[in-house]
Amino acid sequence: MDWLKKHFKALIIVLFSVVLAYFSQFAVSNWLVKQKIRDDVAILSNLYSELYRQSFEQLSALSKVMSYQCDNSDVELMSQAKSENLFIDYVDLYLNDGRSCSIYNQEQAGRGLLDFAPENELQFNAVSLILTDNQFEEMRLKTEAGVLRFIFQQPSNFLSNCDKCLYMVVELNGREIALYQHNDEPYRRIFSGDLGDSLGVDLYINEDGVEYLVGDLVLLFSGVILLCGILIAVGVELNDTERKGLTGLLNEAIESNALKPFYQPIVKPEGNGYRIVGAEVLVRWRASHGEYIPPDTFIPLAEQNGSIDKITDQLIENVLNHIQQLSLPPNFFVSVNVSPSYLEKPDTADKILNLITDYRLDPRLLALEITERTKFGDLNKAAECIEILTEHGISIKLDDCGTGYGAFSYLHVLNIDTIKIDRMFVDGIGMEDFKNTILDSILAFARESKLHVVAEGIETKVQADYLINAGVEMLQGTYFGDPVPFKRFRQQLETNEIQEIPKVIVQ
Repeated sequence: MDWLKKHFKALIIVLFSVVLAYFSQFAVSNWLVKQKIRDDVAILSNLYSELYRQSFEQLSALSKVMSYQCDNSDVELMSQAKSENLFIDYVDLYLNDGRSCSIYNQEQAGRGLLDFAPENELQFNAVSLILTDNQFEEMRLKTEAGVLRFIFQQPSNFLSNCDKCLYMVVELNGREIALYQHNDEPYRRIFSGDLGDSLGVDLYINEDGVEYLVGDLVLLFSGVILLCGILIAVGVELNDTERKGLTGLLNEAIESNALKPFYQPIVKPEGNGYRIVGAEVLVRWRASHGEYIPPDTFIPLAEQNGSIDKITDQLIENVLNHIQQLSLPPNFFVSVNVSPSYLEKPDTADKILNLITDYRLDPRLLALEITERTKFGDLNKAAECIEILTEHGISIKLDDCGTGYGAFSYLHVLNIDTIKIDRMFVDGIGMEDFKNTILDSILAFARESKLHVVAEGIETKVQADYLINAGVEMLQGTYFGDPVPFKRFRQQLETNEIQEIPKVIVQ
């Protein structure tokens, strides 16, 4: 079911493509057939209509020049008429005295004048058009001397390799007359035209004819639809924010609560050692293969795509759930990193305070560290949020002071009580080329502004001693403990085990 849910959009697109390809075959084939034979139909329909008109004219003209004697002259004239008309099989003449002749010899012209039902005769003055099974059969002209007759041959289907696939119906004076042979299979009309003079034409084709004319094109069209559907589905899969690379994996991690808080102790010098006074929460993402993905990889991405707020909400709730399981000394705090945009949201303060109330905790246990990877968009909104939080005892700290967008301007506008010195100002302590000008300036500013100071990135005793002597109140770094999961952090608090560093006091 999870697989189906993840790929639901793509499956719907592919299914829709299959249905569209199947049900569009009729319309597509109809359109393709019309396009393919449109010019041919116009030419042929005009050709056949003109030939029948020509037959009327020929028959009338021939009767005027014949002697009605069945002599060589009459036969020659009949032969000439046949050669000028594609539809005429042969021409014969029946005289009233019983004699007859044709363009062939007497044996070949032995077809007599047959009777016909009145409904099978179309009368045009002296000319009669005789039909058999609604097809043109004969054209007769009666005179006082006899009957001059054209006998027609049924035109061959112009789909020469597809017998009885297509036929034409001519409407003449309200009577439908079929051209070409056809069978009992279903046919559909693909052409209808008006040729004038009460003469219309319709063209019909069956499935064999469609297959013969455009079968490959219809299959190609259906294949193109399916291919387009598959390509669109692939595009949706690749561009779906729920399935796109690291962003998709991150969203899945948020949904499954796979982003876990790790705790790194913050200590304060006391006597000959240090006392743990708090911890910074550092989010860690454990991937499905068991390895942890570095925060520097996914936190900037989360800030760009807007999921950082979801991560922060989830992290704060997980931290509050952990805190309520601990027995902590007075003034202990846990710091959670928040982005500037998070503090600009109008519901952030109420959301945090409601969570604290739900877990029945003292708000002073929670501290927020403002990260400076992104800058504030609206300082006034952030100031309002921070003011509400600080009124309830929540400490606001500025992380990585001196490295971000506008640390000192923020300190003048926002109600920040603590600054954190970035490790870049700590790394050089103890080295010969160490320059402490910027660090001393930051510490001097903090003293003048009555701000608390936390230095992070402490890795050696030399760094710790220097900072304490410089007036730094609190220290954080691997020298005092790596970020660890909650269970390990709780164990450290209970057993006073902090990276085998002596003189760490837990109270």
